[in-house]
Amino acid sequence: MTRNRAERLSNALRHIDGLLARGSISEAEAQARQLVRENPLSAQAQFILGIAIQSQGRFEQAEPHFARAVTLDGKNVNYILNYGLCLLSMGRVPEAAALYGKARSVAPSNVDAIWRSGSFLARIGHMEEALAAFSKALERAPEGAKHAIRLEVLDCLLSLGRVDEARAQIERFIATTPHHARYLCLLASIGKHDAESDMFGRVGRELARPDLPPVDRSDLMVRRGVMLQQSKRYDEAFASFTEAKRLLRAPSVTAAFAREVDARVAAFDQERLGRLAAKYGRSGYQPVFVVGLPRSGTTLAAQIISAHSRAGNAGELETMTYCAARLGQGRPLSGIEASLEQLGDDGVAEIAEIYEGAMRYVAPEKALAVDKMPLNFRFIGEAAILFPRARFVNCTRHPADTFISALQTEMNAAHSYSYDPAGYAAYHREYRRLMAHWDEVLPGRVFHLSYERLVSDPEPAIAALLDYLGLPMEEACLHPERNAGAVTTFSRLQVRSGINTSSVARWKPYERHLKPILESR
Repeated sequence: MTRNRAERLSNALRHIDGLLARGSISEAEAQARQLVRENPLSAQAQFILGIAIQSQGRFEQAEPHFARAVTLDGKNVNYILNYGLCLLSMGRVPEAAALYGKARSVAPSNVDAIWRSGSFLARIGHMEEALAAFSKALERAPEGAKHAIRLEVLDCLLSLGRVDEARAQIERFIATTPHHARYLCLLASIGKHDAESDMFGRVGRELARPDLPPVDRSDLMVRRGVMLQQSKRYDEAFASFTEAKRLLRAPSVTAAFAREVDARVAAFDQERLGRLAAKYGRSGYQPVFVVGLPRSGTTLAAQIISAHSRAGNAGELETMTYCAARLGQGRPLSGIEASLEQLGDDGVAEIAEIYEGAMRYVAPEKALAVDKMPLNFRFIGEAAILFPRARFVNCTRHPADTFISALQTEMNAAHSYSYDPAGYAAYHREYRRLMAHWDEVLPGRVFHLSYERLVSDPEPAIAALLDYLGLPMEEACLHPERNAGAVTTFSRLQVRSGINTSSVARWKPYERHLKPILESR
């Protein structure tokens, strides 16, 4: 490459970096595409195009550019790690694992390689291994990089139920860093604090800072609301929760979801599902999908099932989302049959193997792997085609309780339907409509697990659930709090308290705020 061409490439890369930093993502992608056309053998150009695409959540389209960058420059740890993250974001776990291993092999002392390998291990629930990696990373990391690593350490400890250890570390970190917001959020989530507690004052002082980023302010206001709730100051708590969500300025996703439900109801009728499953399905594998709206008891259900000696918990991976997209081939859902025909038997089998491989990697040596991605209720049609023996456990709970629970949880913008009662009521109606459709076209295939029945009379509810899964009753399933597996969801602390009724009817003090939800039942 001539000096002038190299200089032009360097200048273009800096300009695209600037566009990405300013949030001009579409413009950055357009310019990166032009740069790749002009420099197809430039690993840097391929990589930055992958970054621009990935930052918009289009992981499948970003993948070939990361792959090309790694092919062109196989020693660049940054390229390898981002390729691994892209694959992990699609739920392609074994392939991602190979790349994280490659990064460690290429640069065994590289802090980012050690740290991100730990992040990968934590993401798939291997917390003890993740903690060991984070410990090594902290030994080598510059002081400015340690904050982010420490937050991951704390998440690991809380996921393992090591609450006292996490609390002690948080207090130590707070004393040595100006980055208080996230630490305070974690500390406030441990134990019960009310509006008269020292914690309430600490959160209030942090909220008084004018330079707090909106996400940190939102998370702290959620914690403040929980403490007000603990003091039975419910109207103030509700105001704090709703203001926290307003700060995120997230667009509504409900209209798009309603259109998706329309498309799924039209595309997946009983005759078509049966025919496609008979033609393409893998009858030798039986995954268990635990689905439902977030905060409906999916974590508890997954812990109960995975407490069984024959079951393992694969956690919340995006693998089914990726497989459904691959099956659809970018066509409207009405074209699913044509898409499968284009893929052919071998193409569909390859997609099923990707899913099975991810589940077996995360939950090895278990007859059943529990996929606990709640929003997989959208993809029951595709899952039933790929795996005719799949089991679907749909967790249900009073919608006002799921809403209040979601409102006081730091849910991201993908869950913006849960930010206000009207939006939640509309989304919940569409969810019910889709689940009613799956019941109609897949009769007897979906087991509906009522949270209220489960916690009020656990033994018969758990016996019925295990019977549906073809599992004999085991004592361990009655005590999911003893399940030693990591819990990586927002319910990680609650689920270790054992099965109890303390979260039933928590909506009642907020009744006057919940009219849209209560009227939509």
